[in-house]
Amino acid sequence: MTTPRASIVIPCHNALDYTRACVESIERHTSEPHEIVLVDNGSADGTPEWFAERGEGALVRNPTNLGFAAAVNQGIAAAAAATVVLLNNDALATPGWMTALLAALERDPGIGIAAPMSNYVGGAQLLPAAELGYERAPGPELDRFAAERNARLAGQGFEAERVMGLCMAIRREVVEAIGGFDPVFRIGNYEDDDYCVRARLAGFGLWVCRDSFVHDFGSTTFRMLPEDYRRLLHENGLRFCAKWDVEMVDGRAGPVAERPFDPRRHVVPLPALG
Repeated sequence: MTTPRASIVIPCHNALDYTRACVESIERHTSEPHEIVLVDNGSADGTPEWFAERGEGALVRNPTNLGFAAAVNQGIAAAAAATVVLLNNDALATPGWMTALLAALERDPGIGIAAPMSNYVGGAQLLPAAELGYERAPGPELDRFAAERNARLAGQGFEAERVMGLCMAIRREVVEAIGGFDPVFRIGNYEDDDYCVRARLAGFGLWVCRDSFVHDFGSTTFRMLPEDYRRLLHENGLRFCAKWDVEMVDGRAGPVAERPFDPRRHVVPLPALG
């Protein structure tokens, strides 16, 4: 068996149609040797059974919804490749997405995490609606737009202070240095901000690839949960502020000041898989 260059970790809770579309897009548009690690958080819609029937990839099953961070950590622990790529189950890969992410990590050993542009994401990764050359996804319109854009902007990108958990290509050395995501953030939100802070304190840079595009349908799992999304976001924002001693500014946690990396406080051990 060929050693994978990337382990693609997909946490999910129900939403089988989105998960199927995500996996199919990966297989269409990822030429590099890879494995898919699906971490199922107590789905009741046939998602784990569907993935198991494929006969490819690794499946981690949880009886209940452990939250995004805990599921990601299980996926990272199960990953075999030197690069771990986190991908939301309601996201779609496009032509050249993985090639650009891996190339960014290979060009600069100081970059620990590379991330794509997207239609539905916060911060500098957001591609404005006026620049989106497609209206429907999935489909050939999205693929043509992304293929042309990714080829035209080959090798281009920029450094960032944070990237979003929608899709993150993480160098194995980052995992060895800081471990996994902090499950204190429970169901989700701010765990990616926290991971980026810890990665930067450990000396790793973050890079946004202009030549990689991932379509996102937008918080589909959160919309299916009984909890109120805005309340979850606010509560995790307060947890982030308490952890990093910062204040909320305009409804968001403020920037974290530079400080020495402290392994006792900034490393989150990965779980042992049975």
